[in-house]
Amino acid sequence: MCYLVGYAVKPVVTFNPNWDKIFTTESLTMTCNVGKPIPADMSYTWYKNNNPIHTGQSYEIRSAKEDNSGNYQCKGSNMEISDSVSLDVSHRWVILQAPLYIHEGDDVTLRCHHYPGYSGGRTIFTKDNTVIRYWGSDSVFRITNISIDRSGKYTCTKEVYGGRQEYSEVSISVKESFTDLEIKASANPIEEGDNITLTCLTRPSLFISATEVQFAFQRNGQNVQEFGSSSKYGILFAKLEDSGYYICEVRRSSNRLTKKSKEINVQIRELFSHPEIVTNPDFPREDNRIILTCNTSINTLRNDIELQFAFYQNEKKVQKCNSSHQYIIPLAQLEDSGNYSCEARTLYKGMKKRSAVVSVVIQ
Repeated sequence: MCYLVGYAVKPVVTFNPNWDKIFTTESLTMTCNVGKPIPADMSYTWYKNNNPIHTGQSYEIRSAKEDNSGNYQCKGSNMEISDSVSLDVSHRWVILQAPLYIHEGDDVTLRCHHYPGYSGGRTIFTKDNTVIRYWGSDSVFRITNISIDRSGKYTCTKEVYGGRQEYSEVSISVKESFTDLEIKASANPIEEGDNITLTCLTRPSLFISATEVQFAFQRNGQNVQEFGSSSKYGILFAKLEDSGYYICEVRRSSNRLTKKSKEINVQIRELFSHPEIVTNPDFPREDNRIILTCNTSINTLRNDIELQFAFYQNEKKVQKCNSSHQYIIPLAQLEDSGNYSCEARTLYKGMKKRSAVVSVVIQ
């Protein structure tokens, strides 16, 4: 499956003004959007009903005629051809205009437009034969934060020249902004000390600009990376506490529509157990031979893990790191009393863990 993060792999046609219908005598400019950066030698070709009609990034229709109606596409050099978009040029009394593309979360305006140069009166709007706004002077109907279930057939009826009532309709299909949202880990499970990258994969609508797409990450319901342009979250030198249930979120900056992925359980395996320092004998006396042992266990199946150990008395290092997990006091003196701890560390990753303090009292 191919995942995109907002960059159009083929051009997208946009209209200005952004209406799918216009009247004869009105003007409209089409633009072929190919994403950024645009190569300096990019060339463009326009097609109407599959026939080439124009070259250049924009195609302008001035004082439109009914035969300007049709299905339009554009193509950039060395790119796929765009999806087809339909333009309807009408000579009727009334048209119901809608934006060319409508995505969930958009604020949408529908305009019940009467023919230029003539007067218009009250307007009523219906959706799927149910009145959604009764007769009034406002010729536009606004939908805030539109959802998928607002798709359907919209109709407006308007009083026009001579008091007659004329109607027009439009079918609206609200597109999903993002599909196939998924979070993936570069490896899972991993061992503490490893690096891991979580990636938020999604397939945005081709009509959404890459600059609109933002990503965020959560662990166990808490934000670990706020919304930004990066679709990746990196954990360097992973710790056990980095384990948890992760999700990613994706949103459009233009309307703040947010969607969440399903969660994944990221497990950080312990490389070696927390060390514990043991004293032998338990109650040492002067002139005793004392052995302090730093006990830990390697929990990985890897055969390249080698531990080294260091010992501390009252936070002062008394034995530097080496392969011995024991510190020996051959002939104990009163000044050897103190608080002892040990540290275990790996050569492979430089990971280190410190034991709890044990009090040694020479009697």
